[in-house]
Amino acid sequence: MRHVPHLFLEPPWAGVELTLSPDQASHLTRVLRLGDGDPVSYTDGQGIVGEGHLGSGLVVRGGESTVPRPSDLVLVVAPPDNRDRARFLVEKLAEMGVEELVFLDARLGEGRPPRTDRLRAWAVSALEQSRGAWLMRTGDGLVTFPSISRPFLVCEPGASRETPRARTVVVGPEGGWAPGEVPEDAPRLGLGDTILRVETAAIVAAARML
Repeated sequence: MRHVPHLFLEPPWAGVELTLSPDQASHLTRVLRLGDGDPVSYTDGQGIVGEGHLGSGLVVRGGESTVPRPSDLVLVVAPPDNRDRARFLVEKLAEMGVEELVFLDARLGEGRPPRTDRLRAWAVSALEQSRGAWLMRTGDGLVTFPSISRPFLVCEPGASRETPRARTVVVGPEGGWAPGEVPEDAPRLGLGDTILRVETAAIVAAARML
């Protein structure tokens, strides 16, 4: 059976035809060699999914349904130190159904958050690849501990591996936490005996919570 592309189409939607971006139209026709009438699925990234077909530079809407959000999990993560690692982090968390990724201003962190447009493009790519219905939100800039909504768990080597339920999980840099950086009353979560890369730790933590 031929692969049916899954497309993120920016809301709001109006009418029975949804316009494709030039990049989407080019990829579908020149790379995938699809033509008018070929089936596609699509989403608005806010829970609506549909099955329609291609027209000329557009998608003709078909049957649609609403999918519940898979989780309310928020990951607050010290940014990795290069773009490839950051992209891996964004794509995998988005594929897993994490609701939001926020970057943390950790004292011993060595990375900087990627540009907002780049983060969104990676999240969209993961949404389409995973055939999801909800686009992961990506925070703008950096946050610090005082601005993180409680309750939250903080990942720390050597801490208990029991997994209490929490909506927000904080992952620090490979260099660890600076003295006094983490609130003393914040519950800790252990992810194993080894020091994990930031992106690995975030994925393990997300899997544990989900």
